[in-house]
Amino acid sequence: MHLPARLRRVVALPALIVALVLALAACTSSASSSDVAATVGDTEITVADLDEAFTRRAEGSGAASEIAADESGTVEQNLRAGVLTNLIRTEILRLAAEDRDIEVTDDEIAEQRAQLVEQAGGEEALQQVIDEANVSDAEIEANLRDQVVQNEITAQLAEDVSNDDVQAAYDEDPQGQYGEKIEVRHILTEKRAEAQDAIDRIASGEEFGEVASEVSIDTASAQNGGDLGPVAKGATVPEFEEAAFAADEGEIVGPIKSDFGFHVIEVTGQVPAQEFADVESQIRTELESASGGQAFNDYITEFVASLDIQVDEQFGRWDAATIAVVPANQGSPSELPSLPPAPTEVPSG
Repeated sequence: MHLPARLRRVVALPALIVALVLALAACTSSASSSDVAATVGDTEITVADLDEAFTRRAEGSGAASEIAADESGTVEQNLRAGVLTNLIRTEILRLAAEDRDIEVTDDEIAEQRAQLVEQAGGEEALQQVIDEANVSDAEIEANLRDQVVQNEITAQLAEDVSNDDVQAAYDEDPQGQYGEKIEVRHILTEKRAEAQDAIDRIASGEEFGEVASEVSIDTASAQNGGDLGPVAKGATVPEFEEAAFAADEGEIVGPIKSDFGFHVIEVTGQVPAQEFADVESQIRTELESASGGQAFNDYITEFVASLDIQVDEQFGRWDAATIAVVPANQGSPSELPSLPPAPTEVPSG
């Protein structure tokens, strides 16, 4: 389930390698204050904890070369702040689990890991990621434990979704997700004459996709022969939508002027609207996720504000609003790598 933007850095990373590297657990220590990098309530995250975690992260794929190439030391400083952030976040989640009376079982961790293996493409593929990132079994377990805690808190706080709520979401459907769509491809040019030239070339026998790949300035679709995939009403600019939804399948339409330039359009197929019964379960899940995500955001914001979190100034300063350590060399939180979401949402690849 999707967590809010405030903590999405903690749980939403498409790069599995970085996600696993940063799954490090903070520990309580009796070290003197000079040896403490940060405190979260009564828990101390020692400089030794930070150094160990940072060393692992710095030796992972890509990080070492980035650090070596940066003569200013900014990359290393930002990375260290990012690692410390995740150590603090792990401790926050541990305390949140206590606050919510959540006990994570070995079976729950095993289930999360099994799903992670599936998402990674098998045990061998996951092990390769682990080896390249220099991640220990303890680090992986800590990460998976965090995932369980986040999921359970979100589930606890999610509001019930009624049948009326689901029906209303289907009926309103502001993005046209469930309604009729068209499969469409286009060519976008800066000038009308260029669009007309493309139309003439297609009329003379050249394949639409080849012309699109050659002349379209919409580079994202041009590499796919101009294919935009299924397009719903409301998803494009009005001029494009009006022309595309009025066109017959296979008809070449244009030039159509919009704020982006001039379009040449071809509708290649029709996608019928989805029946309510076919998407009811999907809509309910999405509404529950949204409800739980917002509730979790509200809860964790208040919970973090209640904690006494201190960071040694040599590593930066703690910013409760973003739940991050701001490196000493900048005025706002660094763009931090983050821990993965529940394995069911770890993006493939």
